[in-house]
Amino acid sequence: MVRPVGLNVCASQIAAGARMHGWRILGAGVLLALAGLVGSNAWVAWRSRGHAYDNAATVPSRSIAIVPGSRVFEGQPLHIVRSRLQAALDLYRAGRVKAILVSGNDSAASPEVTVMGAWLRAHGVPAGDVWSDGGGSRTRETMNRAAALFGVTDAVVCTQTVNMDRSLYLARAAGIDAVGLALPTNLGHSKRYLATESLKTTLAFAESTLREGPARPAPLLASR
Repeated sequence: MVRPVGLNVCASQIAAGARMHGWRILGAGVLLALAGLVGSNAWVAWRSRGHAYDNAATVPSRSIAIVPGSRVFEGQPLHIVRSRLQAALDLYRAGRVKAILVSGNDSAASPEVTVMGAWLRAHGVPAGDVWSDGGGSRTRETMNRAAALFGVTDAVVCTQTVNMDRSLYLARAAGIDAVGLALPTNLGHSKRYLATESLKTTLAFAESTLREGPARPAPLLASR
């Protein structure tokens, strides 16, 4: 059966209109996602402004240095986490912090906390001043656990410049009076890394906004 030409034209116009409507919805969704990404990153950077330092000699004194975990290999910290540990060690030796909290994974496959603690003790930090948290699988967990489980109320966060805004934001969202010692890194030259960090920052903003923070007051349960 041959359909009238007018009906074919009408059907084509309806289909084209539906496709155009779909593209408009998709475009609006993309714009909203981009606005959320840019806006959340800008907010986190603004909230962290003025709390990061690039020299250990200028960092205000705090009770604890927090060292977020990163990759280790064959019992040794790799460059990223070794830089963080060295920064915390410098602060400790200068008397700007009284103890160091190392936080990250601590499994057979990824013994970050064990390796970090051993490195600090090997470099002269007394075992009693090295606090270990094997439950800091993410930066948010590190900060929330520091506050809720270890009773940390003020700290210096030792991490790379590209991670500093997010780390400080999460620490302060957990109720910690935190400043940061920002460490130089080449990671800022990697577009892929920066894109990943931007997504992590948006997630940090969303979780800190929608989820309840750590309860207080909290007992000191540091593993030493």
